[in-house]
Amino acid sequence: MTHTLHRQGSLESLEQDYVVFAMPSSGLTSAGSKPKLDKVFEILSRHNPVNIGDSKGGSRFSLGGDDKVKDIIVENELVHGVFRSRKQVIAVLKDLREADLGLCITVSGLMHAVEECCGQVGLAPHTLVSSLGIWGKTGLLPDTKVQEIATMCGHGLVSFNLISELAAQVKRKAITPEKAAETLAKPCICGVFNPPRAAELLAEFSD
Repeated sequence: MTHTLHRQGSLESLEQDYVVFAMPSSGLTSAGSKPKLDKVFEILSRHNPVNIGDSKGGSRFSLGGDDKVKDIIVENELVHGVFRSRKQVIAVLKDLREADLGLCITVSGLMHAVEECCGQVGLAPHTLVSSLGIWGKTGLLPDTKVQEIATMCGHGLVSFNLISELAAQVKRKAITPEKAAETLAKPCICGVFNPPRAAELLAEFSD
């Protein structure tokens, strides 16, 4: 999915940031897809995602819990979970392959890591998509560390100023990095934001 292609950061940090999506093909497999998407939600939930959401209705953090995410899933929607390790991604892909739901599955993350995860369960990627980076007047962009957090919401709903303000609060110990990360996760409606990674980045940003 193109809105998760632009995540920035070190290899070490990005090694702990994977998004698994499932979606029907509109007009081909969309009819009757609600039970399949419910099954995907069950599989994603089974492997302890750090965030989970529906692309249009909301996420664990914006809605206030996983049950509320499950309640809003409708036919022809997109469901996704965020994971912190290759081991989790491999387990999710294994379960999705066994379920054989006929949905399109996309894994967003470091290319070599995603390819390894697919290989572990006997899958070969159908398509690889890579970001070409940011072009234009890059001097107008905020601090690199702000960008590393902001790009975890591919729709640009996590404000640069909010990140800077929360980082300042973390620095003066007015809020924990974890609580600040949860606050940042709420505007990311579709739920691809990775709060534990954001907490780590906020702690570094505030050193």
